[in-house]
Amino acid sequence: MTGKIVTSKNTSALVFAATMTLAGFLLFQVQLVLGKFILPWFGGSASTWLVCMLFFQVALLVGYAHAYAITLPLTIHRQAQLQIGILVLTLLLLPIAPSDDWKPVDASDPTWRILGLLAVCVGLPYIALATTTPLLSRWLAHIAPDLNPVRFFAASNIGSFLGLLSYPFFFERLLPSMEQTRWWSWAYVLYAALFAACGVLTISHAPNSKVSNSSALRTGNGDPLLMWVFYSALGSALLIATTNAITQWSAVVPFLWVVPLSAYLLTFVIAFGYPRAYHRMLFGAAFLLLAGMSLALPVPEASLFLFIALVVQTATLFAGCMICHAEMVRLQPEPARLPKFYLAIAAGGALGGIAVVLGAPFLFKDYFEHPLVLSAIAALALWHMWPRGQGSRLVRMAAACLAGVVFLNGLAKIAADEIGGNTLVERVRNFYGVVKIVRQFPDEPKEYTLSIFQSGIDQGGQFQDPERRMQAICGFDLRSGLGYALAYHTKRRDGGPQTPLRIGVIGLGAGMIATLAREGDSIRYYELNPAVFNLSSRHFSFLKDSKAKIDVLLGDGRLVLGRQLKANDRQKFDVLVLDAFRGASPPMHLMTKEAFAIYFGHLAENGILAVNFELDTFEVAPLHRGLAKQLQTNVRWFETKEDGEYCQAPISWAIYTHDQAFFDAPIVRRAVSPWRDDGKSELVWTDKDSNLMSIVNWTRP
Repeated sequence: MTGKIVTSKNTSALVFAATMTLAGFLLFQVQLVLGKFILPWFGGSASTWLVCMLFFQVALLVGYAHAYAITLPLTIHRQAQLQIGILVLTLLLLPIAPSDDWKPVDASDPTWRILGLLAVCVGLPYIALATTTPLLSRWLAHIAPDLNPVRFFAASNIGSFLGLLSYPFFFERLLPSMEQTRWWSWAYVLYAALFAACGVLTISHAPNSKVSNSSALRTGNGDPLLMWVFYSALGSALLIATTNAITQWSAVVPFLWVVPLSAYLLTFVIAFGYPRAYHRMLFGAAFLLLAGMSLALPVPEASLFLFIALVVQTATLFAGCMICHAEMVRLQPEPARLPKFYLAIAAGGALGGIAVVLGAPFLFKDYFEHPLVLSAIAALALWHMWPRGQGSRLVRMAAACLAGVVFLNGLAKIAADEIGGNTLVERVRNFYGVVKIVRQFPDEPKEYTLSIFQSGIDQGGQFQDPERRMQAICGFDLRSGLGYALAYHTKRRDGGPQTPLRIGVIGLGAGMIATLAREGDSIRYYELNPAVFNLSSRHFSFLKDSKAKIDVLLGDGRLVLGRQLKANDRQKFDVLVLDAFRGASPPMHLMTKEAFAIYFGHLAENGILAVNFELDTFEVAPLHRGLAKQLQTNVRWFETKEDGEYCQAPISWAIYTHDQAFFDAPIVRRAVSPWRDDGKSELVWTDKDSNLMSIVNWTRP
């Protein structure tokens, strides 16, 4: 009999551990699967992932609340029966792939569309997954009370890390997005079967009783409920604000979602599993030093600085969340009231997400939430570092003051950039980012320029000297690759320089390309961000002073062009210009084989595709050559040379066309530049596989 009991316990432990591990895996991997799936639908904006994180935090809270809500009124057997029934219902919602009907049809704020999409596609399955650990740990305590619950929480954590880390290195590389949703759905079916087995074991072996101690959900005397919520909210806010800071100046890719989220999750593991690893002085000083460095970081314009910035930001996040979560664990109550403690943590996580994702855009015109959250945690760190008693009081005071000075130095840089000078003209923040109109060289009448910036990157400007207002800056003038494409298109080679062209442009910026238009030309712009269009219309005269007939369509250029092509509404552009990038990140969904097939589908005979995608952080030559080979077309590189004060840090162009005669024209042939690399390697991005690391340039300073 004893042997049968031991075997039963071992079987139960194995099934419960497997279920918790798989639940943790699915909980975190589905965030990445659906985030990657819908990212191109919303312009590749960094905010897409932030809204996804908010949804999953709120859904986690709902799952926890459901798990604890059924504890008091229902017996253990009834809980198992109810949860198995709910799981059967969620199976009817599979697979989780979003329908194309959710794709945006305009450029309005898509926050609620994304939340609705996620709620319909994965809301109930995710909530069911979120109930796994609190319910199973409670049921297992009735089946085998002598088993250590920490081991089962560890199984859930292992599954969570596997779900996160396996995605960018395995699933993202091997499976297209649609297949990922199908495999996840099949894995969810397996989870439902395992959970049902846990339910059957519970009904068979656990006594049919209610929770023995009703204090599990009641407020205990002196419970620091607000502090639990506050610490959790602060950590959650730091995670989302840091992720936003990282992806604003880099590419929006799952790997850069996984890094901060893994660091955040690791702090929970350490804080709960190894509380002695937390030392107030050590982590407080580390956070203050790292936070000061992160605030002082410039926009990374080379690969080395990009890597340094990522390391510093992630280390700051880790130290800050360790402070929040370890201090929170120090306040955890007795075991009987742990359910309320965990529910408060989930509530704090959701509130932190709501504050950053929904509240901050309404309250702030720039990403001020990041330094504000850092400042709040810095204040907590100093409070806990400050000596309160005898011992090494002087040393602790000196360390706290020194680390505090470093942090304040970084904070002072942010403040000086914000209030110093008089260069900012106007600033607008929306779902797609922060767009600024900035004065440049105001003390030099000939060079005085109004420029438009997004994520710290200059995206075009206009000279304010009346004689130069319709003069494009270098890289966009007649001596650029784009200038050659317009001047020596086959229509103008054959019909004369004034022959009208139909021009398409993905990305408005300041509208500088309109300066190259000639009488009779027509230009159609595709602009994702309504704020860019509004600011450009107010502060730049390129569109209204151009010789061309101009119209602007709002929406993601690839999606709009794709819908037009599907409706057999070919635009027949003589020249199509791809000049769309957000901050310092490559427009990855605009640079895939499938995207280029759409572009070429809209070109007239012998049309030209001109691509502005040149950032020192990346080496894009292999990508251009690989895409040209896939499309069986020609591509050449046109380097815009630096020319002293006239042209500094110019934009260069890759020109694609089937018209070999264009490249054979003598003046064009002389303008073609050698590729920056060996000129041999080739690379192709697809919607299935667009790995940012494949183009990172580690050699260029």
